[in-house]
Amino acid sequence: MNAFHRLGAAGCLAAACFALPSLGFAQSQMSSSSVKLYGIVDTGVEYLTNAANVNGKPANLTRMTSGNMSGSRWGITGNEDLGGGSSSFFLLESGMAVDTGGMLQGNRLFGRLSYVGLSDTDYGSVSVGRIGGLFLDWVSKFNPLNNAVYAVKMMDPAFSDRFDKTIRYQKKFGTLTTVVQYSMGYDNVAYGAQPAGDNLKGRVMEAGLLYENGDFGATLVYDQKNGQTTNPAAATTTAVGGYEGNTDKRLGLAMSYKMGEIDLFGGYRYLNSKAIHLTALTKGPVQASSLVWLGTTYHMTPRLLWSGTAMYQNFYGSNLAPMSFQVDVDYFLSKRTDLYINTGYVINRGGADLGLNGFASSVVAGHNQFGTQIGIRHTF
Repeated sequence: MNAFHRLGAAGCLAAACFALPSLGFAQSQMSSSSVKLYGIVDTGVEYLTNAANVNGKPANLTRMTSGNMSGSRWGITGNEDLGGGSSSFFLLESGMAVDTGGMLQGNRLFGRLSYVGLSDTDYGSVSVGRIGGLFLDWVSKFNPLNNAVYAVKMMDPAFSDRFDKTIRYQKKFGTLTTVVQYSMGYDNVAYGAQPAGDNLKGRVMEAGLLYENGDFGATLVYDQKNGQTTNPAAATTTAVGGYEGNTDKRLGLAMSYKMGEIDLFGGYRYLNSKAIHLTALTKGPVQASSLVWLGTTYHMTPRLLWSGTAMYQNFYGSNLAPMSFQVDVDYFLSKRTDLYINTGYVINRGGADLGLNGFASSVVAGHNQFGTQIGIRHTF
């Protein structure tokens, strides 16, 4: 081998030596990252009494529905280990109507959630994007059916809140988790972007504590929302969204306790509503309400669950005082597929218009409503 060939061989060997560590570094970087596709497909048939027909009169209704037990969705989530106890993460989650194939949350592509953030084992985590409200993320979990249609969110839409343009800070101290978050305009699709020079429109502030220790759990959450309308005249009307200078203020407290095969739940929510976000408030100048609920889940077998819930809401300064009762039977064919029957009954005292799907939703005001859902849910 002449000198030229020996020099070329040496160069190739040197390049290979440098390339191997680089390849190992790249593989190491790849192995410290993960991306996951997941989802829930939930659909069934619902029957309701005293639903409003085209003339606003009571009638029975049978229909196919989506997201009865869990909102149907698909999503992508991932994280990357940055070393030293730090990591980055993201989540993109899209809501879908299985019965029609359409998108939900105002026809957003990733309307359920979309955020990115950084996490550190010592300093906590910061998330930025479209993020769930604490009544959705924490308080709603302290009832037997979590965020199902026939659950506590039928009493107050705040239990389904998701906020645009939000910054969240979260820190865990042993069994106690703390969160503070701030939205710079919680619904851009419905109400548009915030104009220059305006620091009130659609602003949201939330803070919460979550305690989890063995069989006992509890949460305390405070929520404050500014109205979405810049016209001061909205302060004296029931305009949807409310005047930006007024606020809704909510305080929620909920607990759960597990005793063998039985789970117990209870909670309370107080609302002082000057921005008028509850649709029930369109019936009059009611500005405060109290909501209480109690529930239980019985794990009859590893595959069969039975749940029951009772809820009551009182609107101060009026006769509106709706009550509701729910019973659910859930049978798991496997870890990922279950069949369910949800049954509910609403008593609309004082002329309230609470339906099993929420206020002013498929019910004639002042009429009681019975409903049932039979469906299937699959997770992946």
